[in-house]
Amino acid sequence: MLRWPSRALIAGSQPCDTGAVSPSREPTYALQTVTPFWKVFRDYPQLPKEFQGNLDEMPADVRIPVAGAQEILRVAVELTGEPDLGLIAAQATELGSFSVLEYAAASAPTWRDSLQTVFRYSRIMNEAADFRLQIEDGRAYVILHSTVPLVRAGVDYQSAAMHVSATRWLQPMPDELEVWFRHDRPENTAAYEATFSTDHLVFNAPFDGFVFNEDRLDTKLPHADPSLHYVLHQHAQQLLARLAPGDALVEQVRAYVLSTLSSRAATATETASKFHMARRTLTRRLQQEGTTFSALLDDVRRQAAIHYVESTEHTVEDVAFLLGFSEPSPFVRAFKRWTGQTPIAYRKSARQSR
Repeated sequence: MLRWPSRALIAGSQPCDTGAVSPSREPTYALQTVTPFWKVFRDYPQLPKEFQGNLDEMPADVRIPVAGAQEILRVAVELTGEPDLGLIAAQATELGSFSVLEYAAASAPTWRDSLQTVFRYSRIMNEAADFRLQIEDGRAYVILHSTVPLVRAGVDYQSAAMHVSATRWLQPMPDELEVWFRHDRPENTAAYEATFSTDHLVFNAPFDGFVFNEDRLDTKLPHADPSLHYVLHQHAQQLLARLAPGDALVEQVRAYVLSTLSSRAATATETASKFHMARRTLTRRLQQEGTTFSALLDDVRRQAAIHYVESTEHTVEDVAFLLGFSEPSPFVRAFKRWTGQTPIAYRKSARQSR
């Protein structure tokens, strides 16, 4: 029988410590993260040449904006008619595709340590990653949240790439492993079944990620190497520290507020503390940049709301929850203020115009 985690588990879960790195001005992917898509795009002649850039000419340390990458994916799916592009790209990853993060995770002593390593250093590859491990009633919930909304292909790639990489290093995978997706069940799930080698696929789930028995976390890893793990851990810390924070405070605050929406709406006092300043100082500095905290929070919610209503199948209640509203009715009122329409009417209008 399928067991859902409590809503409190998802809403109250906190990301693992990711070091003392300030929120990025605009979350980015490392080039290695999106490289598999460039390889896959070459197989689709209907895609313009801009989708088939020469990776050899790009600097190794170049980073790709997460939001921009999601728009590219959305267009690529439309042009190719291939809804499973994310799964196909994940299959195109190779051993070591995720650099030091992958090797550090593989050399950890147990599954639990491996997951904690991924969560701690995931920003090296993906600055929008907000991954969490929560335990409830003997079950382990690996929650793969993104502070930047992902299109379906982006969600699929994120989960599938993690699973493909894990199967290369952490065999055997648990028989009871369930793979959860927040998006609707596709008409054809053959690609999902082939990618994840399981029929335990759950769609319309509370979050994207994986679920398995808690006792699996203590499983010893076949490639555990304490000395190597320590060296890689130190190197990962250095890479994480190099990720520069955004220049403008308003962009840093915007990124932080966005990262908290799915669990609760950040307050000005909490945000000020996050940036090591008094609330009065935060207010003054935001005013100097032409905004206020309440206006910034409202704008972040507005942009996220329009994305969820227009590009996903989430119910009004779910969108309200994802944006930090305690009930749907305040969200509906806010959405009408933002767009002049109810969420349902806006969704219908947007799809008709498409």
